[in-house]
Amino acid sequence: MKVRELQEQLSKLDPQSEVICYCEDEKLADKSRHFILLDVVAVDTTEAKRLRLDDGTPYLKFGKGPDASAIVTLEVTTDF
Repeated sequence: MKVRELQEQLSKLDPQSEVICYCEDEKLADKSRHFILLDVVAVDTTEAKRLRLDDGTPYLKFGKGPDASAIVTLEVTTDF
């Protein structure tokens, strides 16, 4: 999702609403809980290269370089 798309979607909502992320990814959730909740801690911009590890897991290599680009990151936590 691009920042513009996120802004458009968020602009339709009550600005006083709490923002909670949830994830149904089977790698993070288990059979006892079908999803996990994540609280947004911070929003930032950084330089990174997007890649996949040998097992196919998406990953970022932080730092400037020929293959790097500016990306927006949301720092989240399960502790809230």
